[in-house]
Amino acid sequence: MSKLEKLDPREIDYVIARSTHNTIKAACEEAEISESSFYKWDNRDEIEEFAKALKLDRYIEVELRLRRVLPEAIKVIIAGLKERKYDTKFKAAVEILDRVLGKPAQKINQKTDERMEIIVTYEDKRKDSKSS
Repeated sequence: MSKLEKLDPREIDYVIARSTHNTIKAACEEAEISESSFYKWDNRDEIEEFAKALKLDRYIEVELRLRRVLPEAIKVIIAGLKERKYDTKFKAAVEILDRVLGKPAQKINQKTDERMEIIVTYEDKRKDSKSS
C-alpha cells in the first residue's frame, strides 16, 4: 500500500489542491477544509511533500509534452514566413516556443514625476581586527 493510499479523503483533496496553489490558505479553501484543521494534522509535513511531488510531476509532464511538439511549432513558424495569413497557427507556435525556450526579456519603461530614493546598506561581516 502506498503512502498516499493511507491518507484520508480530506488529506488527498488537500494534496491535489495544494499541488496547484502557492499558499496553504488557497489550498485549504479549494479542498474545503479550515486552515486550523490542516495545522492540527500530525502528518502535514508529509502531506506538503506529497503536494510538492505532485506539482513537480505535473511540470515534468507539461514540459515533456511541449518538447515533443517543439519541432512542429518551428515548422509552423518557418512555413508562416511564406504565408500571407497564418495568424492562429503562428500564435500557437509562438506560445509553445515561449513555454519551452522562455519568453524574451521585456523592457519596462517606468516614468514618474515623484522623487525616488534608493537606500543601500552594507553589513561588514569581517571580524574586528585590533589596531597595533
